Amino acid sequence: MKRCLPLICSLLSLPILAADEDKIIKIAAGNWPPFIGQQLEDYGYVGKRISDVFAEQGYQVEFHFFPWKRAYKQASEGKFVATAVWMFAEDRTEHFMFSDPVAQEQFVFFHRKDKPFEWQSLADIEGKHLGGGLGYSYGSALDRMLEEDKITINRVETPEKAFQLLKYRRVELVPEEKHIGMFALSKQPIETQELITYNPKPFLSNDSYLMFSKAHPQASTLLEVFNQGLKKIKPLED
Repeated sequence: MKRCLPLICSLLSLPILAADEDKIIKIAAGNWPPFIGQQLEDYGYVGKRISDVFAEQGYQVEFHFFPWKRAYKQASEGKFVATAVWMFAEDRTEHFMFSDPVAQEQFVFFHRKDKPFEWQSLADIEGKHLGGGLGYSYGSALDRMLEEDKITINRVETPEKAFQLLKYRRVELVPEEKHIGMFALSKQPIETQELITYNPKPFLSNDSYLMFSKAHPQASTLLEVFNQGLKKIKPLED
């Protein structure tokens, strides 16, 4: 059987490789279990949802996990087509286009059980010292309170560390998404779990999105592809 020359074989194989590469979607992500995370099965249920949506459209997702600020920066520079997952903020539209919602979050205040906490409006948390995540926004209302020094916050790398601050009374409240907070708390020693609870009234109900980088040449096309696929997938249940 005749064989092609090595150079010709290489040239013939290039279009196939290029086509395969075009079907791989590289996404910068942050760890936010149980929604999304590097160590979670299928990268978490939102990570799986994103993969399923693109698979419906004939694409394969490749997640790259970073600290949140780095994920944002790398995607904003066009090194990744998108970053997952984020709530909407007006200042982010400078660098990103937002997909249709991929999940909904409910943010609540966690507190020590021996210090009951009830609230009617955010004015009730004025003067409180909070524990929260690096690079996180907890919505425009809390952001504004922080800017106006009506509340203070000790920012740490993970919800687990925020709960440690709460355990040792170094903060009074931990604002966190309900599912994420409970997941993080379940990883703590039982004595810590027994100390901490949350007020069920959400201070923020918020959709989360896949953000597509305006600096990436394929972002607009893939945003449309993703939104089309999202309409074909069953919505997430609470």
